[in-house]
Amino acid sequence: MKFCVLAKISKRSVSFWYQSDKNAYAPLNLKDSNEIPLYFYVSGNDFIFGSTARERFNRHDPNAYGNYFEIIKDPSKHFIIYGNKKPVKQLFYYGVEQYLSHFLNTVLYKTDSIESYRQHFPLRFLFDTDIEDNEKSLIENLFQEAGYFNLDHVHFNRSLFGVLVQKGILAKEKAILLLTAIDDILYLKLFKNATAEEIGSFKLAGQGADPRVRILADMIVEYITIQNSYLSIDKDTEIAVLLPFCVKLLENSGAIIKGDAELSDGNKYWFRVNERNLTDRLLYYSNDSLIYTAIDDLLKSSSLNLQDVVILLGTEELSTSYFSDKLLKKYHYVREVKSADIKETMKSIFAEVSDSNYTVKSKAPPPVQARPRIPAQAPIAISVPNLPPPLPPKKANNIAQPKLNIPRLPEIKPGTPLKNNPVKLPPLPPKKDK
Repeated sequence: MKFCVLAKISKRSVSFWYQSDKNAYAPLNLKDSNEIPLYFYVSGNDFIFGSTARERFNRHDPNAYGNYFEIIKDPSKHFIIYGNKKPVKQLFYYGVEQYLSHFLNTVLYKTDSIESYRQHFPLRFLFDTDIEDNEKSLIENLFQEAGYFNLDHVHFNRSLFGVLVQKGILAKEKAILLLTAIDDILYLKLFKNATAEEIGSFKLAGQGADPRVRILADMIVEYITIQNSYLSIDKDTEIAVLLPFCVKLLENSGAIIKGDAELSDGNKYWFRVNERNLTDRLLYYSNDSLIYTAIDDLLKSSSLNLQDVVILLGTEELSTSYFSDKLLKKYHYVREVKSADIKETMKSIFAEVSDSNYTVKSKAPPPVQARPRIPAQAPIAISVPNLPPPLPPKKANNIAQPKLNIPRLPEIKPGTPLKNNPVKLPPLPPKKDK
């Protein structure tokens, strides 16, 4: 069976997908989700990765770890597992390998341990926009040192651009300014064309969403804080967590927006927001100029004109009609990445890595070795000496002598000289008279 596993890594979580044989790619779910928050819990031989570890971390359990990409900056931090002291950077390796073991057991139905698959296991990393180059190298080195040699990272933007060019959404020769958002940070990445490398970048904190989305997230956090005064909340963190949730709320909003919002601790809290209040706050929003300035400065530094650039909204927090309409008032070409485009890009990525897939074979008893074939030998010529003619039978006291059946020699052709027999026969034993 051929397969491949893809892990998408951001600073807050890691998501898993896989493809086996010729089946379509699919999310690798564990407890109904393929996205795992980056929290770890280690106690003795117990290792927990994900939501349960997050709960322990929020209860200030000393054996729980969060903020992974921050704590690895301190080389003195460590954890102990199986009685061995390990640097905290290896938490990520242990967590991901636990998930790969889950894949072997539940998808491939293998009972073997992960150790026997490491060398050939086809593992691909998709690093999100918030992962720095040195952090990418750290993750790759962790797995290479552990013996994963069929390892690589995929270029999501390059594959995305290829899909959009084929669909006619992007022109191959035009420059592309890709806008993406993670945790309320707006990332701007500029490409000379659909096949070129990145030529410029910039990021803006607090601008990673359609203004309406961010304002709604802010209002939800305010409501939850007022209703649950005992909570200790980092407002900026919770707003960033709620942005994807608020995108979906605005797609089907009414006069009253209400529901259960899940905060960073994994707990859900009920809220109620009046849409009129949201509209009123939007009137006082005046941060559009920050985004315009960042775009203009980035294009100017690369000597690009507005009419030669397509602005591509790459994440759902930005891919809204409200946000794109505001950009279109100043820029010529604004396009949105749809969910169907993301699916086709993932399909394209798995198609590219399919050639390096590892074939897993079922264990079988060793084959029975056939005995080596003995080569045929040439017949051996045996020289038979010429025997003298048989002696006439002797009679003694009317007792008949036994007859000897001597094989007949081949007839000798005339003219063939006979050789004297060099062998002297021994005399017959004397016969005793009765």
